[in-house]
Amino acid sequence: MPYAWSRALRVACCIASKDARIYFLKGPNLTFGILLPLVLYWAFAMDRSLDLPVVMPGLIAMAILFGAGAIQGVSLPLERRTGTLNALLAAPSTLAAIMLGKALAGMFFGMLLSLVYIAPILLLTSVSMNIPMFLVSSLFASFCFSCFGLFLAAPFQDVPQAMPPATVVRIAMVFLSGTFVSVETMSGMGRVVARMMPLTYAVDALRQAGSNAPSAWPYLMDLAILALLGAALLAIATTLLNRACD
Repeated sequence: MPYAWSRALRVACCIASKDARIYFLKGPNLTFGILLPLVLYWAFAMDRSLDLPVVMPGLIAMAILFGAGAIQGVSLPLERRTGTLNALLAAPSTLAAIMLGKALAGMFFGMLLSLVYIAPILLLTSVSMNIPMFLVSSLFASFCFSCFGLFLAAPFQDVPQAMPPATVVRIAMVFLSGTFVSVETMSGMGRVVARMMPLTYAVDALRQAGSNAPSAWPYLMDLAILALLGAALLAIATTLLNRACD
């Protein structure tokens, strides 16, 4: 059993390394992950006065959301269509290890984008940040959103089929979650919907990391929800893909 787990982890790391080289670490992907959150923020902030400490967690969470999971809508359907996934399964590799590797690739890319955002903010402004809490929050959010991307991509066998609905879902999440405004200021139904969105918990965890007086219990709850959602979405995506491959 320890050998099987060790082998699965090595396979997952190899898949993550392969996906990072082929899909994630490309100029257009970095540009997309950096610029799209800024565009959405600009659309929301028109005619509004928003302070940087207030919007910074939302910007970083959006960068992670689109960076960690969006490329999954390309890599997974493309590898299904070209037969690469079947070749990986014949390696031999288990589907669970392959999916974990893809989740790790997205997670590391999401972490990279979060650092790209936070570095100039800390260097050029007076915004304070608890760095360990920030890194942990980004890690959990990146894992959850990477698994969310796999979940959205699993039902599709081609990139043009997978990308439009996944993009619509992510953009809807941005405006339905507590991205730029506190959940407490929303209407009753708005709060209910926001609490159903994983982006809300990522933003809240990042806000706790930037707070002068963070609350330990809500912060730990945010991390727990992100971890559980990520694991559940990864398991569902793997199950869906396993049925499709049978």
